[in-house]
Amino acid sequence: METRVVKINNQEIKYELRPSRKARSLRLEIGADGLVVTKPWFISGIFMEQFILRQADWIIKNLARHKDAEVLPKIDKDDLVILKKRAAKLLIARLEFFNKEYNYKYKSISVRDQKTRWGSCSKQGALNFNYRLALLPESLLDYVAVHELCHLKEMNHSVRFWNLVARTIPDHKEKRKQLEKFRLN
Repeated sequence: METRVVKINNQEIKYELRPSRKARSLRLEIGADGLVVTKPWFISGIFMEQFILRQADWIIKNLARHKDAEVLPKIDKDDLVILKKRAAKLLIARLEFFNKEYNYKYKSISVRDQKTRWGSCSKQGALNFNYRLALLPESLLDYVAVHELCHLKEMNHSVRFWNLVARTIPDHKEKRKQLEKFRLN
């Protein structure tokens, strides 16, 4: 890893360059430490810098938003076990409640220490959730639970998917914005 600087709108922005043999495309992430650029081995430095400059508006907007985000507290090992159990209990109850509307079948529910996601849904029907959902207002936990539940029917973010979410979370756009105010890392 290497720290570099790029000039965007007369502003010097530091970023961490992560070369990768596994990556297939350039990836930009805004993390706790700022901008991170993952670069596949076959992409030139010049192409990478041009890509970063083309994404200047996105970078500036997301750096500002990330700076204003609320950082969730660090959890020690003892509290982690308690919080995971609490999150699992809450999520199981909320999924049962919302699934009365959808009646979808899922394979399993797991609560994990995910670094970048609030939840995910596998093609096999496994629902995975971040234990930090237990630290959020229940309405945001509900939004994430319904979001992942609806992926059992639509494994994308199409209009059909959002219409499914809206059946039980009509203000899902607002919930999504509220969720963005919390930082995972």
